[in-house]
Amino acid sequence: MRRSLTIRARTAFAFALASMVITTAVLAFVNLASQRSFALAVPGVEPLAPPATPVDPSRFHGSGSELSIVAQVATLQWQWSAVGVVAAGLLAGALGWLVSRRMLRPIDRITDTTKRISGANLHERIDLDGPDDELRRLSRTIDALLDRLETAFESQRRFVAQASHELRTPLAVQRAALQIGLPDDAGPDEIGTTRRELLDQNRRTEHLVESLLVLAEADRGLDDRRVPVDLAGIADEVTAGFADAARAAGVTVTCETHTEPPGSGATVVTGEPMLVGQVLSNLVDNALEYNQPGGFVRVVIDAGGITVENSGAAVPADSVAALTEPFRRLGTDGSRQHSGLGLSIVAAVVRAHGWQLSVAAREHGGLRVHVGVSSM
Repeated sequence: MRRSLTIRARTAFAFALASMVITTAVLAFVNLASQRSFALAVPGVEPLAPPATPVDPSRFHGSGSELSIVAQVATLQWQWSAVGVVAAGLLAGALGWLVSRRMLRPIDRITDTTKRISGANLHERIDLDGPDDELRRLSRTIDALLDRLETAFESQRRFVAQASHELRTPLAVQRAALQIGLPDDAGPDEIGTTRRELLDQNRRTEHLVESLLVLAEADRGLDDRRVPVDLAGIADEVTAGFADAARAAGVTVTCETHTEPPGSGATVVTGEPMLVGQVLSNLVDNALEYNQPGGFVRVVIDAGGITVENSGAAVPADSVAALTEPFRRLGTDGSRQHSGLGLSIVAAVVRAHGWQLSVAAREHGGLRVHVGVSSM
């Protein structure tokens, strides 16, 4: 494989070539101008004649020795001009090499640092000093990229550790139920109790795995899967699907669509239908889970996006920001333990669509979640 010239070598060559061209042009102008002036002063002299051609002294009105000296001076002038051109080229090339070496030294530092950084030492930074030039701006950009990568790696490590813990818990419960709840002389009542416990844990594990898959799907990006999606239609389907659960919990679920003018299609956005449905489903599910008998869940769809508001216990303001992190829960008093991934999935889907998510605690208890969407 052919190795191309380095920037230093190309810079030195460019310096040398430019210097030789400029010096040649200057010296040619000086020599030709000198000869022209001499020709005007001495009639019969051809100013553009090659300087190495011997000059016939008989052509001039003057001393032969003087004219011979003039001819030799002209010849030597051209010879030394050629030497000067070569010397200027060599000097310019050396200067270009030194200048490029000094100017490109930060690039070597950037290259060495980026080669050295791996998952084990993502905390290292280039931290280039010196003038605020293009190279320093490049180093700051790379350092910012490394900051984002370090944050992503740390988040991924925490996620894997938390997911492993969450998956081990139901497996440990199932193993304990089999070992303790099903002795050799177990009766029908013990078998029934153990069976229900195993089914509950199995459903919880299945729900957790499904949530992890949806979260991975959202984090992977949408590619070209976006199509026009009617938020109002999806919201109606989702709220209708939770009607039985809402009645059992004693919670009123309402869905409102506000468009100006009505039927204008202002609630149609570009998105991935399955993931958009998952956002609404997770928000309504959480609103029901962490609610109180006699409470409410209100879903509002308008041109600005999706708003899900619910009653419930008071939520500390300092806990709201952490609710979108994986495996964060408000509590475990619900009818079933959530996986703690509901709002994490919502945040991932919103981020993948380029939308905005805001979560706020209501003054009288519960949450208000707003998804600001981009319309078509």
